[in-house]
Amino acid sequence: MNRRELLGLGTFTALQWMVLAQRRVWATSTAPPGLSPAGDLLDLPPGFRYKVIQQAGQAMSDGHMVPVQPDGMAFFSSGGPPGSWVLLRNQELGEPGYLDRHGFRTSWVMEGRSVPSPMYRTDRFGGVSRVVLDPQVLLGELEGKDPDTVSAAVQSSNMALAGTDSNCSGGRFPGGWVSCEETDEAGHGWAFWVQPDDATLKVPRKIESWGRFKREGVALDEATGIVYMSEDHPESCLYRHVPADPGKPRGAGTLQAMVLADTSNTTTGCRQGQEWQVSWVDVPDRRAVSMPCRAQVVLKGATRFCRTEGIDWGDGALWFICTTGGPVGAGQVFRYTPRTRTVTLAAQVTDRSVLSMPDNGVVTPWGDFLMTEDNYDAEGGCSGQYIRLLTPAGAVVNVARNRHHQIESGGRPGAEFTGPCFSEDGKVLFVNLQSPENLTVAIRGPWETLRA
Repeated sequence: MNRRELLGLGTFTALQWMVLAQRRVWATSTAPPGLSPAGDLLDLPPGFRYKVIQQAGQAMSDGHMVPVQPDGMAFFSSGGPPGSWVLLRNQELGEPGYLDRHGFRTSWVMEGRSVPSPMYRTDRFGGVSRVVLDPQVLLGELEGKDPDTVSAAVQSSNMALAGTDSNCSGGRFPGGWVSCEETDEAGHGWAFWVQPDDATLKVPRKIESWGRFKREGVALDEATGIVYMSEDHPESCLYRHVPADPGKPRGAGTLQAMVLADTSNTTTGCRQGQEWQVSWVDVPDRRAVSMPCRAQVVLKGATRFCRTEGIDWGDGALWFICTTGGPVGAGQVFRYTPRTRTVTLAAQVTDRSVLSMPDNGVVTPWGDFLMTEDNYDAEGGCSGQYIRLLTPAGAVVNVARNRHHQIESGGRPGAEFTGPCFSEDGKVLFVNLQSPENLTVAIRGPWETLRA
């Protein structure tokens, strides 16, 4: 049997064997305080369980492979067969040179097959994959004792958007998912609309009114239709789109950038708990024809942040993360309250063993802010890649740690977590792990014990 035949049967691909081989090299260490081994992959709090849903290299229903580099993700209780659950999942991939440098190739196009259509661009391999789940099967598996085998709950999966570049995070809207290109290379830097019922590749739905920049994530205030947007750049801005019609947040409107009073255009050297008054300046050229949006608005007084990344809306406020901000360059968390027009520095990292380089974030159903980490090294006390909660009182609580790392031997922290999102009832957390794991997992447990 040749490799192409093997792929056609949907059994292990070369990519899957590579991932498994890498797993055997990575150490699984003693669990940190408060967490315990829940399987080969994760350390979790007592009473919590996980289940692997999909792994890169598996065959999907549309004949393609599950791509590597899963990133931002959203949950929907509609869009599939009645009673099913749907996940829309970004794939952070780019041009062929990027794929070759990291050994990803096209990742999701089966060997011997032509590049599919429709695509935004045929020389880019980022996009969005769709996974349809049987919730009853998954919930039963989450009570079982074999968390590391791939779930039988997947009813179907397919590519829904393709040909985009570096689809990193995004944001969940009523009825759909916004996938963002984390690049402002010519022709890219747009947001795209994807629906949970996109059972085949669709013609890309570009949202031009929001402008073009190195967009990370978006968050919607449903009451006003205002969309807030982050930008993954060392001198990034925090943007908002004010729609002409509040009922049409993806329609025409004004693109603006945040100004914090008395900051000298930067949040460097700020103290936790500090508060600023907020104003906004318009972006003159949202298409960034001759100058990036961030460069345009800084000239008008907009505040620069250190890599605005995770962003979400909850309880009348906007939470956003600056991954490399703060006194040790390992993270700040801000909270913007439109009612008072103020931003508060809710937390900033001073000890990387407590919190380190938070990246994606989501407001939990009970009001905490859940963050996934993206550590590049083990300096400053970093002890791995974690999922953590920030409570309204400012406490940081451990939710999960990737067991596959080389911290004890002075090596890397392991694969980062990405794309956290909850089921509609708030009981199941879905999250991805990037390379070398390239997995989507579900986590369930007594969340109330973490809220005490």
